[in-house]
Amino acid sequence: MTESELLTELTRRTGVSRANVETVLAALAEIRTEQRRRDEAPGPTPRPSNAESGTEAASPYQPSCTPDDDEVQRLIRDAGSHPLGLEFLLEGDLCAVATLFGVHAFTVDAARQRLKGQGAGV
Repeated sequence: MTESELLTELTRRTGVSRANVETVLAALAEIRTEQRRRDEAPGPTPRPSNAESGTEAASPYQPSCTPDDDEVQRLIRDAGSHPLGLEFLLEGDLCAVATLFGVHAFTVDAARQRLKGQGAGV
């Protein structure tokens, strides 16, 4: 399928203008280029296991992220004043909560753990 055929088909199927389809495809192409560039960049050097403690070091492909306490508290405060409330923070879909509040999923998880540790529930 040529690019022109692709644009025509996407316009037909989605009902979106050809100009908007072209804009979306250009954005997707840019994202893919950035991903390829990132994939080709040298990654972090894996850390060796800690033989003395018998534990494995964190893999560079499984990030270990501990959100800042202020960030977690800010999320809890924002959720408390949001119409969906703390219930959504505690029980909502992880990705939906992270997206709505503009935070990383690790921050959502940390806030949930903190609230549940304080006895919060729904």
